[in-house]
Amino acid sequence: MRYAAGPAGNDLGLGAVLVRPDGVVAWAGDLTPDREAFEQAAGHWFGGPEI
Repeated sequence: MRYAAGPAGNDLGLGAVLVRPDGVVAWAGDLTPDREAFEQAAGHWFGGPEI
């Protein structure tokens, strides 16, 4: 995954989003994102971490 930070033209009140490679939003968090929900969504769409 790549991490990109920066201002949005219209953030819709979101603090973070996880976008799949095909451009579909897989997860969105408010201004205080739920890390557990993010990790669950990331694991679902991209698989678990490789050790």
